[in-house]
Amino acid sequence: MFLNLRCLSHAPRTLPRVLKASPASFARFSQCIPRFQDEKPPSGTVTNDVPEKEQQNGSKSKRRSGFVFPALGFFALTIPLGWYLKERYAVDGGVRLAGPQEFAKYTLVGKDPVSSTCAIFRLMPAGNVAIDLDDPDCERAITSVQFKQPQLQIARAYTCLPQQQGQHMDELRFLIRREQKGEVSNFLHRSPAGAEIEARGLHAEYIIPKDVKSIVFLAGGTGIAPALQVADILEGQADMHILWANRKREDCIGGQSDTKRIQSLSWWPFSRSSVDEKEANGEKGALVSMLEDLKKQAGIPHARSSRLLVDYYVDDEGTLMKPQDVTETVRRISKQENNTVPGRKVLIVSGPDGFVNYWAGPKQWIGGREVQGPLKGVLSAMDLDDWEVVKL
Repeated sequence: MFLNLRCLSHAPRTLPRVLKASPASFARFSQCIPRFQDEKPPSGTVTNDVPEKEQQNGSKSKRRSGFVFPALGFFALTIPLGWYLKERYAVDGGVRLAGPQEFAKYTLVGKDPVSSTCAIFRLMPAGNVAIDLDDPDCERAITSVQFKQPQLQIARAYTCLPQQQGQHMDELRFLIRREQKGEVSNFLHRSPAGAEIEARGLHAEYIIPKDVKSIVFLAGGTGIAPALQVADILEGQADMHILWANRKREDCIGGQSDTKRIQSLSWWPFSRSSVDEKEANGEKGALVSMLEDLKKQAGIPHARSSRLLVDYYVDDEGTLMKPQDVTETVRRISKQENNTVPGRKVLIVSGPDGFVNYWAGPKQWIGGREVQGPLKGVLSAMDLDDWEVVKL
């Protein structure tokens, strides 16, 4: 009994003493050896009722089954992880899409002057990270991108200009005016061609309803950029009338109003000599040319008309946009539209804060988010019950 107990727990150290024991004790001890040694039992010894070959096959099956399930779990995790990494981090060496809160580096490839204070900025991705320009959530949205001022660590949003024919699919374009106290706009205008600029987006400012049938757009200065986006999104699917107000004619050289002839006041003290020669030669500014192209895009087939109309107002010429101009536009659209066709009517106001506040009242900050706020300003006194007013 002593040898049997010892063999179970201390076989290697017990074996020399066992060899000196009696033959009977050694015989009892030898029966314990197969229990702790990986040796085959003596031939003729029956260990169980399963043949040796079947035992081997069975052990292999168990080893395979024990391996299959972890392997399946491994592949179930790695396949989606690999796909995510491919899309997110471009492990195949391509360009990956930046997250909505992630800044991506872009190269300023050009600045096309529009006026003495305004230019169209063109940017291309500087590395293998780019903004997602095909975000399905922004398919019918007025979109903007934020630019960072690295020294002050602040960012400002600028509305994207629509793609034009021949433009590279990854190129971003923006209409940016150099404001006197604008930290970001001055930084961008000081940046030379080839400079690296950090940008993030896209951000949806407003999604154009699919059932919209009429849009009136009041644009002040660079507020024409979102109007260009809306016209590009609609492509003549709805009636749109843009009323564009500028301080100087240099921002809209060659622009002629569609619905009425706006005459400059003869007694107005400001001179137009700087742009008279260009207009006499039939030259049109970059933004006016874009609007003309969008008019053709929104044209009615087999008819010499367009569902996009534009009227120009210039402060320096004494042709300021008046409440009466907006009222007449809204009434004309309501009179012309087919009331049997369902759809929404939207009036959008876009431009500098002073312009938006005058026409529709200021936006408000609630819970850290900028919201529309109540309708105030000039538009609050108009009969706009069946119009949705949007401030940008």
